[in-house]
Amino acid sequence: LGCTSPKLPPDSVDSIVYLADGRFHLESMMISNPTIPAYMYNPYDKKFTKESYDHSKMQALRKEAICCGVKANTFGIIFGTLGRQGSHAILNQLITQLENNGKSHVVIALSEITQEKLDPYEEIDVFVQTSCPRLSIDWGSQFNKPLLTPYELSVVLDTIKWQSVYPMDFYANDSLGPWTVKNIENRPVTKQTSKQKL
Repeated sequence: LGCTSPKLPPDSVDSIVYLADGRFHLESMMISNPTIPAYMYNPYDKKFTKESYDHSKMQALRKEAICCGVKANTFGIIFGTLGRQGSHAILNQLITQLENNGKSHVVIALSEITQEKLDPYEEIDVFVQTSCPRLSIDWGSQFNKPLLTPYELSVVLDTIKWQSVYPMDFYANDSLGPWTVKNIENRPVTKQTSKQKL
């Protein structure tokens, strides 16, 4: 997925080969595995290319947004309503984190994040969105105010340290923390029913 990719063992994986005509999902693998060479074969134009990703630029932009978050007092939590992007568990985690750190917040429900839709919220210092981390990674710098991911908010509030390899674990079962959908803290509790003897 474009927001979830495994960390591959570099001692046993020589390269990544991606078969498709777009880079979105490949970029996720490259972010998660910055030291492994990546190649793409496009079955439409039949070209095989070596791909690159500017990790330094991405991390510099994300760190700049996080620095703004450290200085912020009022946060806008954007709850994604498009399809099944929004997670109430993550929303509640973010609210709890902010309240525990004495930060004020406003919850905003949006199906699409655009600058025009964020403009009315002049009192917001920094936004954090729950839909997909790639919205912030790929397009966050185009907004007038920082657009953080739930992981980045956790870095802002010092509940986790900045990771040298940016975590692409949004839907991973073994994610780093409760800012992800399938983290153990966010999984629904299932009731076991006892089997009746016939």
